[in-house]
Amino acid sequence: MNTTSDSAPAATPKPARILVAEDSPLNQQVALKQLEKLGYAADAVADGDQALAAHARTPYDIILMDCQMPGISGYEATWQIRNREQEKAGEVEAGKRVYIIAMTANTQADNREKCASAGMDGFINKPVHLAELEVALTHALADQSTREMEAVIDPIIIAGLHQLRTPGKPDPLAELIDLFLREAPMELDTMSDAVAKNDLSSLSRTISAVTALKGSAGNLGARNLAALCDEIEQTAKTWMLSDVPPLIERAREEFSRVRVALERIKRS
Repeated sequence: MNTTSDSAPAATPKPARILVAEDSPLNQQVALKQLEKLGYAADAVADGDQALAAHARTPYDIILMDCQMPGISGYEATWQIRNREQEKAGEVEAGKRVYIIAMTANTQADNREKCASAGMDGFINKPVHLAELEVALTHALADQSTREMEAVIDPIIIAGLHQLRTPGKPDPLAELIDLFLREAPMELDTMSDAVAKNDLSSLSRTISAVTALKGSAGNLGARNLAALCDEIEQTAKTWMLSDVPPLIERAREEFSRVRVALERIKRS
């Protein structure tokens, strides 16, 4: 691994959470200093077992994974992480997919195909040069940002709405996004108000608001928000209105993510 001159200023701190899995103490420290130079704070572990434990504790954005480590190798650790992510994929609170960059000596036993088969996303050779590491991290964060947005908004739905555009006329997708972002908070407020009053009209007002929000969320590809709306609707229909407020709060949190994603889509 190569480092740059200590006289160069450190980069502006970046928010990404990074784990370095490297069994060589020297290589580990060099990697941490390179990351610090690029503006990233990072944790470090010495083997695959520790990498798995650290991943279970902390939602890392990126893992720099040495392929050849004693005990559980980087390949095996990656496979177990991907298996863990797959098991949680159907859960509403499932964590995001961590971006794993292989660090290899690029021998015959370590190659890009083997890394990809194990579930690794990127590949850098040892000794790691600072410029190569910076490019790999930039790609990782850009790719992760796209994946996070697609986890909130179905890209196929958005692509279909893009096709509605007619030359010379305003973009209908932008208009639909603006309409949704105006109406969704009002529907959420209506639900909260109806449930809080708990009178004879509460159920009908809650059902009316949640079905409207579910439909508009589905039309814009906000799958998780639509699923939460369905859960609110089914819970309300059992007359268990006391169980609805926590679901509405979860819907508000999901709507915050949807808003960010839709505003990014509109800008693009």
